[in-house]
Amino acid sequence: MKQYFQHAAESDLGEGMAYLEVSDGWPSRQVEVHGEVWRWGDDAHREWLADQPFSELGLEAEHAMSAEAFERLWQEALRRCPAVV
Repeated sequence: MKQYFQHAAESDLGEGMAYLEVSDGWPSRQVEVHGEVWRWGDDAHREWLADQPFSELGLEAEHAMSAEAFERLWQEALRRCPAVV
């Protein structure tokens, strides 16, 4: 079963938000938004994908989001930052 979460995130770009899809206890897709900068990662593009199991991420029910909301963000991230092949 897939689950979806959002949480405040800090990176080299400053403060922002991270959005995760979790499958089988591990992040499978992730979007980060830091102002106008968007990053994304998935199993084939792991640079911006969390490398810790869900159990270590400290996310709880209050961080949950809908699959539809995540999918909208995912499509926007792909539009803004196409994958380099």
